[in-house]
Amino acid sequence: MGAEATGPLLKQCREIAIAALEERRGLVIYSRMDAQEMDRLARQVERDALERIRAALPEATVVAEIAGVRGRLERMDEQIRELDAREDISERSRQLERDDITWRTFEEVVWLLGIE
Repeated sequence: MGAEATGPLLKQCREIAIAALEERRGLVIYSRMDAQEMDRLARQVERDALERIRAALPEATVVAEIAGVRGRLERMDEQIRELDAREDISERSRQLERDDITWRTFEEVVWLLGIE
């Protein structure tokens, strides 16, 4: 992927991440829901944004930001596969760990995209 195609792709990925950050902040600032529901909705916002970013990424790239994001998403998939294969934890614990993996991945992708 050439530099001319990279600019719009990075812009699109950043816009997706920024919109998700704003939506997540909105849940906290303007919401009267309980903390568990707020957390559940925040993780859903993050999952949706990560999937939209994933869908926008090309299969192969030499651009560091794009390669870094793709690599982080692949690492998230591997962590979730490993978690799903475990039989020694309860379903509630599995969901909490899955949420933590999602949150950490989202935060790292935001950072990789250069968003403060």
